[in-house]
Amino acid sequence: MELAKTYTKQIKCIILNFNVMRSIFILLLGLFISFNITAQVVIDTTYSNEWNGKTQQWENFDRIITTYNNGLINSELVQVWHNNQWIDYNMKVVYYNNGLILEELEKYWIPAENIWEDNYRKLYSYNNNGQVSQITHQNIFNGKYINTSREIMKYSPEGLLIEKVVEKYEEAWSNFMRYQYYYNAHELLMEEELTYWDKEDWDRTKTIISNIYNSKGNLAEKKKARKTGSRTTNLLKEEYFYGINDRLEEHTISVWNGPKKLWTQTNRALFENNLNGYVISRLSQGKKKSFWENYLFTEYSGYKEFIPGKDYADDMTFAVYAANFGNEAIVEFTNPYNEIYHVSIINENGRVIDSATTDEEYVALNGSHLIKGTYFVELQGSNLYSGKFSIE
Repeated sequence: MELAKTYTKQIKCIILNFNVMRSIFILLLGLFISFNITAQVVIDTTYSNEWNGKTQQWENFDRIITTYNNGLINSELVQVWHNNQWIDYNMKVVYYNNGLILEELEKYWIPAENIWEDNYRKLYSYNNNGQVSQITHQNIFNGKYINTSREIMKYSPEGLLIEKVVEKYEEAWSNFMRYQYYYNAHELLMEEELTYWDKEDWDRTKTIISNIYNSKGNLAEKKKARKTGSRTTNLLKEEYFYGINDRLEEHTISVWNGPKKLWTQTNRALFENNLNGYVISRLSQGKKKSFWENYLFTEYSGYKEFIPGKDYADDMTFAVYAANFGNEAIVEFTNPYNEIYHVSIINENGRVIDSATTDEEYVALNGSHLIKGTYFVELQGSNLYSGKFSIE
């Protein structure tokens, strides 16, 4: 039995969600998409290049061809640079009703069959005020969609989101984690509290995310810490720097070095804006020793690419491989802040083969039931990550 090793990398933003399948060097850009054939159509193309450290040159990585209807995304085609040509890989579609998203659908291109195959979808529900009250996540298995998780939102009388509960589904729905949101008198989000379900009640340990704004109301700093009782431990800090007309120019990420009691920068993104305030390029870099190393360069055409200064964040890389003579499937992933993840392996029929919860950077799951075929891996934490691997 050979368990194919697959890498996935995600760079999550407020409106951008990058997915890199390292085994074939693929980057996906996830956006909301709508269908409206009567509206005005605009086509926009975004190109990304990956830095080759050996040749010291940028190389084609992917391109995203997006069609807009009246400012809303109508369709999105992701193509990957492979064997010196652009090839289809991913398609995303969102169905609307009176401007409200009902369904967000993801498809993958199957070259051998020359067809698009449905893979994943999100279903949206709304309250009487038109606010999202629930998002249900589903994967497709043998032509049928199976529930995997759902988000349930609560709002204040003023319409502010005050709570989001994430539930996971195996044999039935069960609590997994809860966000609570706190605002100041100007309705600016000041603090988020994240807690996990501990069998019978919400855990006493909390992850606290605190926001600081500048004098113009732009997010200037975001800190992430873990709190247990009266003890608070720093985890992560994000800083945002603005230029002329409050345009975001730089975003940095630092991690807390406990022994030295100082913040250490690890990543940054440098932005270039056009005269209309839209982002036209983003340079992503990682810090190695005292030097910044290029990672990814993305060029936007400038149409509707205004990126607000908040919620750029986390990178996720994970790998799946066999161990213990094939009796175990090791899921290894980046978890520098010891976040709690619920990790599941799901077969093509939608059955959970095994699952476990961990705050480490790997988990060993039962691999004895894994036979030839395709499987899904899900990492449910403060964000939901998913990917595929195959046994050949």
